[in-house]
Amino acid sequence: MTPTDDEILQSVADLYAKIDPAPDDLADGVLARLAVEGLETEYELLTLVERVDVSAGTRSATETETTATVALEFAGSAYRVLVRISTTDGVRRLDGWVVPAVPMRVFLGLTRDGLGEARQSAFAESDGRFEFSAPMSGEVRLWLLPQPGDSTAPRVPPFVTPPFLV
Repeated sequence: MTPTDDEILQSVADLYAKIDPAPDDLADGVLARLAVEGLETEYELLTLVERVDVSAGTRSATETETTATVALEFAGSAYRVLVRISTTDGVRRLDGWVVPAVPMRVFLGLTRDGLGEARQSAFAESDGRFEFSAPMSGEVRLWLLPQPGDSTAPRVPPFVTPPFLV
């Protein structure tokens, strides 16, 4: 008995699903990318409110640790974002907090990149905190995209920070 076209196509689909399955997060990644590409015309540009530089010297006479921290605060009509960039013994880290605290996806990217370029991403949970334990360096910005979630959370637009150095 000869298989039908539908049976052949189903066999091919089953074969590809077995040997090269789609990543589990493919649908979420595609939706996030589509949403970020639409930010170019929809975002609110935050303004730099304050910058604080803090440096520390040595921990002890035999053990030297160089620590530098920069705190940046950005504000817009609906948001305040605090970003802390710290460097300890040459290892850089970026921590951030968003007020009001709503779940959102945070993208970190170079300012010269178009919205279609690769970016690092993290999630700000319901407390508004996000982190990049090994952020890219150079002149970057943050794109913040609110995520669907709790219906009692305030509805806020997507927004982006002005460029800053990491």
